[in-house]
Amino acid sequence: MRRRILGAVLALMLVLSATARPAFAEGEDTGGNQYYQKFVDILISLLDKGRDGSYTAQEIAELVQQLIGATNAANVDLLTRLDNELTNDIKGQAQAALTKVEMLRRPETAGVALNSIHDAAHRAMSHIGTVRHSDVALDAVGKAMITLFTELDTAYTVIDADEGTTFVVLQRRYFRLGLENLIREMNTDCYHGGLPSAGLATYTCYYGGDSARAEFWAGSGTYTINGGPPITGAIDYRLVEETLMRGTARPLAQQALDNLIRAGVTLP
Repeated sequence: MRRRILGAVLALMLVLSATARPAFAEGEDTGGNQYYQKFVDILISLLDKGRDGSYTAQEIAELVQQLIGATNAANVDLLTRLDNELTNDIKGQAQAALTKVEMLRRPETAGVALNSIHDAAHRAMSHIGTVRHSDVALDAVGKAMITLFTELDTAYTVIDADEGTTFVVLQRRYFRLGLENLIREMNTDCYHGGLPSAGLATYTCYYGGDSARAEFWAGSGTYTINGGPPITGAIDYRLVEETLMRGTARPLAQQALDNLIRAGVTLP
């Protein structure tokens, strides 16, 4: 029965097209996160569709097709980000894994893809500690890890449906571990300043060569971030940091982690 169900997956692949909700407003500067938000969306869909402990042939087909589309869109951006001295060590493995995603279309070739994706995903996770002192490298490794672990989750889902196993449950625990490590390491450098005698208070944060600066003038009751429109109230320090980090892997990692925890995924 499982073979017949998964045999239908291949046929469905020929007529299905990927669909995903837009994550950002058109034209918005997201630092490339429009590519990687798609992987978080796929993870959320995997968790949601698998709540009853099983997937239909159509669900698996849709998930794999969406993953292939997301991978094709992110491929160049991700490999470009990994093309530096600190991250080049995992670029080759990541590239090999990305090219094997098409093999998830067929259960009989999914195992080959899984081995490559598994090694690349765990290699990326292990690099979080080694690149932690470089904001740019850490962001690149974080995006690679989110991409590869989502691919790995999908690969295990295909194989579990074919073999009647539940290997995906264990690998999600390592995904959660990697996300927690990444979030813990992606810290901004923030400083209070201003000219108290002139009624000016500032809060400036830095990460990866970028900055976000908030300015509050006494008596105005408002503040601005990077010269943007006025915001009512005193400076919201968290909003300043979120503005700076919006194009990095950190908000993506937090969203993925929140959904894994909500689904009951524990640490290994």
